[in-house]
Amino acid sequence: MTKRKHNWEQQPVPALFPRVYLEYAQAQGLEVAMVLSRAGLPATLPQQPHPELSFLQLRDLVNAIIQALGDDSLGVDIGLRLPPTAYGNLGYALLCSETLEQAASLLIRYWNLLGRAVNVSLSTEAPQCVLDLNHVFPLPAPLDHLSYESTMASFHRGFQLLVAAREEDMEIWFQRPPPAYADKIRALLGNVHFDMPANQFRFRTELMQKRLPMHNPTGLQFAIQQCQREEALLNDSGYVLREKVRQEMVYGPEGYATLEDISQRLNMTARTLRRKLEEEGTHFKALLEEAKRRDAIQLLDDRNLEIQRVATLLGYQDPANFTRAFRQWTGQTPSQYRQTRDNS
Repeated sequence: MTKRKHNWEQQPVPALFPRVYLEYAQAQGLEVAMVLSRAGLPATLPQQPHPELSFLQLRDLVNAIIQALGDDSLGVDIGLRLPPTAYGNLGYALLCSETLEQAASLLIRYWNLLGRAVNVSLSTEAPQCVLDLNHVFPLPAPLDHLSYESTMASFHRGFQLLVAAREEDMEIWFQRPPPAYADKIRALLGNVHFDMPANQFRFRTELMQKRLPMHNPTGLQFAIQQCQREEALLNDSGYVLREKVRQEMVYGPEGYATLEDISQRLNMTARTLRRKLEEEGTHFKALLEEAKRRDAIQLLDDRNLEIQRVATLLGYQDPANFTRAFRQWTGQTPSQYRQTRDNS
């Protein structure tokens, strides 16, 4: 059995990403051999059908491209080169889905096949749905911001292709302050906000029921089977269990599922679940806090809910404890967050 690697440097990168970065470098007129030499990578990398790099090697490759171009704004450009068709079996499943709702569900279910560095969760509360992005493990510059920018751009293009989404149908949040190239991001992605409490891709709920033009039940079944095979191969080396737990972190009438509840659903003891999550570099409390942060932001967007009511819904008996937690998650109090949204 392959031993899991916990630090970001050793984590394997899906072959899609080194390939698209090299294609981008070539399109910008760079000599690929020179870029690879600067990154300390073999000149034969482009000829490999499935180039395997670690995140450390990807960082060196990206830095070599940035240094050669004198420009670190390539994240959005990379993402726009990643429509659903670039996602392999998962992309085929998205295209063959019946509705955007089904496609979104499959995206979340099998995102771990591609998003080794960025986790994506989905929450729905009319009038909008939210894809919430978080790093699975800390990434160094420039991968930290490029990973978010490329993922947002990929989603933006995917929504345009799948359901002909308009600029006003989508909204993109970045936690980071506006970079020097913020105008470029806004020009390419439209409704973009910086200095927000989370990294989120938001879209109108009614898009979920839109039928997709390439719906194919037979193709969908085949694509899902291929995704399942990929996931089985990933089980020994990737962060699979933590993604399954995240999928169970959904707020319900009785609050969030407990460690014991989720362990039963996953057919293991609570002790085993706790141990396996630690092996994957996380723990139950951290995943629960992540879910609460995501849901707190969405509940606060509903002006009909008082902040005290939001705190109660999330399981905080004392609103002051909720305020402290929200400030720790986002750098803002709930009231400050609402004021920021009113001014945006």
